[in-house]
Amino acid sequence: MPRKRIGDIEIYYEIHGDAPQTLVMIRGLGSNLLAWSEQLPELSKHFRCVLFDNRGAGRTDKPDAPYSIAQMAADTAGLLDALSIKRCALLGISMGGMIAQEFALAYQDRLSALILGCTHSGGSSVVQPDPEMITALLAGTLATAEQQKTQLRGMFTDDAIAHRPDVIRKHEAIRSQFAAPPYSYARQAQGVMSFDASTRLGEIRVPTMVITGTGDRLVPPGNSRAIAERIPGATLKELPGGHLFFFEHPDLFNKAVADFVKAHP
Repeated sequence: MPRKRIGDIEIYYEIHGDAPQTLVMIRGLGSNLLAWSEQLPELSKHFRCVLFDNRGAGRTDKPDAPYSIAQMAADTAGLLDALSIKRCALLGISMGGMIAQEFALAYQDRLSALILGCTHSGGSSVVQPDPEMITALLAGTLATAEQQKTQLRGMFTDDAIAHRPDVIRKHEAIRSQFAAPPYSYARQAQGVMSFDASTRLGEIRVPTMVITGTGDRLVPPGNSRAIAERIPGATLKELPGGHLFFFEHPDLFNKAVADFVKAHP
């Protein structure tokens, strides 16, 4: 298995495609690179796609110690160094979008483009979901049956839940593989809760697209609108779907990402 020693951990990664432009893709809380299943076949036609499992998830090491978003951004930079990648476009989803924000603030000379999906910038102005949704999210794999229903509502729209069982089944099958253990899931969640880039976003000078699902109940779209307002020149794109809008409507998402990255080589 492809792994690189980066600081105190070994990171599991994969590279797909051999196009001139490199696209680095970062997933969210408790997730692993398998969850890019609806993106990889298409995006790897256009880019050299670098995927990896964050600290605490998938097949990457899971130390039982405090995690921070800045630390995971440094993990990302270390992996790119180990792979001799000097410049790339960066796509981050949810917690991955927070990691991407920190990466852009610390290493923006290494970026050709930045894409922040269904995420927030932390701080007191975050548009919060319903409290029961936060509780269900933090429960992770220890969620009760009722909390599992709430988790599902946090990920998908009611229409997808009611009428697209194939999408739900595929998501659940992927989610069950290499599931993060409760302790490292909690460590990631603690990193998310302590994250705050809200007052620093004006420092980002990388071409940025902020993209969200209009029906996102977990990270409401108002968060993406706030990020787009704070990053100079950022583009805001709102697509149909819930938090996992890129899973519900992959064609729309993949095209938006490909077009934006190609426009900023």
